[in-house]
Formats: sequence, C-alpha cells, structure tokens
Amino acid sequence: MRLKPPRGAIVGDSPFLWVLRFDPRGAASLVSEASAPNLSPDDGGFIWVHLNVADLRYRDWVAAQPQIPDEAKALLLEPDTHQRLAADETALWGVLPDRGRDLERPEDVLRHLRIVVTERGLVTARRYAVQSTAAVRQAALDGARMNSPLDLFETLVEETLSTMDAAIDALFAEFNEIEDRVLDDEARDERRRLGALRRQTIRLHREIADAQRVFARAGQSARVGEPTQAALRRLSQRFDALHQELEALQARARLLQDEIVSNLTAETNRQLYVLTILGTLLMPPTLISGIFGMNTKNLFFAENEYGTLYAAALCVASAAAALFALAWIRKRDSM
Repeated sequence: MRLKPPRGAIVGDSPFLWVLRFDPRGAASLVSEASAPNLSPDDGGFIWVHLNVADLRYRDWVAAQPQIPDEAKALLLEPDTHQRLAADETALWGVLPDRGRDLERPEDVLRHLRIVVTERGLVTARRYAVQSTAAVRQAALDGARMNSPLDLFETLVEETLSTMDAAIDALFAEFNEIEDRVLDDEARDERRRLGALRRQTIRLHREIADAQRVFARAGQSARVGEPTQAALRRLSQRFDALHQELEALQARARLLQDEIVSNLTAETNRQLYVLTILGTLLMPPTLISGIFGMNTKNLFFAENEYGTLYAAALCVASAAAALFALAWIRKRDSM
C-alpha cells in the first residue's frame, strides 16, 4: 500500500518538506510549488521553510539566503546535533531537542531540530521526523494564527515542551505502579523495569537540563531585542519547571531502588533464617544416625530387638532438644 504524503508537504523532487506562507494577519497557506522559496515575502507576512537535511541540495538554497547569518548557515549545514542557541540583532538560531515521529505516531525517542528565526522567516531542518513541526504545521493549516516568526518559534518550542511534559507524566504513572507493587506485602523484584525507567528519565533529564541552560544563557544575551529576550525567558522558565520535576522523579527512583533492594535483602534473610533453623534441627539427628551407622563393635542397641526404635527416638529427642534450645535463646535475646 502506498502511503499518502502528509498534509502540507511538497510532493516532488525537492529538499523542501513543506513551505508555509503566513499573511500579515497570521493565517497560513500552503506553498505547493517546489521552487526555491523566498524568505522575504513582499506582502508583509513571513514564511516557514522546513528542510530535509538528508537531501543535500538544501545546502545550495541555504547558502544563497542573505537574510541568514553566516553562523546560522553553518549550523544548518553541519551534522553536529549538540544543543545550542545563539542570537544577534537580526536572527536567532540553534539546535533543540524534540520527540521523534514515525509516520503519523510519536516515537519514544529524542531527536534534534535545527532552527533559524529571522525577521521575515523561519527555517527548520531535520534528518528524522519530529513531533513539534508536524503538530504546529497542522495547527497552522487548521486556522491557528502566528503573528511573527518569533511567535512561530515559541509555538514550536511550546509543542516540544508539551510532548516532554506528557512523557514525564507517563514516567510518573509507571513509577506509581512500581511503587504500589513494591509496597505490597509480597516481595517483588522490579529492578529490571525500574532500571529501564531510570534510563529513560536520565536521558530526558539530560536533554531538558541542556535546553534549560542554553535558553537561560541566550535570554540573558545583550545582543537580542526585548521581545526575543522575553520569549526566551518564558521558555527557560518552562524548561526549568520540567527540570525540577525530573530531578524529583530521579530522587524518587533512587528511593524506590533502595526500597526494592531492602525488601529483597529482607526476603533473603528470612529464607536464610528458615534454612538455618532447619539445619540446626537436623544436625543432632544427623550426628546420631552417623554414630549408629559406624561399622564398629559394641554399637549401642546393636543386639537389641527394638534398637532401631530407640535410635529413632534419640534422633527425635535430639531435634526436640535443639528446638527447645533455639526457643530459649530467642526468648532470652528478646528480654
């Protein structure tokens, strides 16, 4: 079965995944032609170009854009996906985390999105499909208004934050379930499941902590204007809130790990205690049966008609004596 292209995609031999044009009122319309788009539309609106970096022909278009600063062009052209965010008086550019997308469904994996914001346009580039661009494109085509490229940029990051927030909620639900099982009366080994969740939490925490740092640093830069600084500060606060939630979740995961280990240790100690009691009770009868099994002369009860019963009675009596001794020692220790 042949898959249909997503709504808003440019079909054909082109490195442009889609191009959306926003009029002065902020309404979006699809640019269906595959020709190279102009980042400075004449109608007073702005344009959003979404690039596929797997198609190397996008490099020629990026290099020919005078509105994009050289540092931003280098970011779009280089393969590095290290998170960063920089700005000057005319543009904002960076590499940001995003959630992956497989066809029409989100993936539980983090990808990276390269983004450049200019006064009259926004350029995004990715190698693998991501969630935020698809969601914001659909919302824009359904009627959501975007007043400026900075507004569109903030909406994209807000969508990324929403997906990360949903991922954190899912992690909280998983931890709640594990916690309920751990606190049951029965000892449960949830270490493997908890370990997988801790790895997800650590990866997500690393990405969010890096994003919070780069947004906070860019928001304090004196090179950017007040509207951009305000947007960066708002986004930095959102990242900081998620960062704090994940730190609390990591602390909770460590406590759960300690609780699981403690429960398993207690269960092991109980099993060792039972084995110790059984070994103590069986040791005297084993000694007596070993004595009567020796092939020597003058063995007790060797010539007696009821010798076997007497030997068995001695074994039972020795086990009872050992049990009495254990009970007396336990009672003495509890006093």
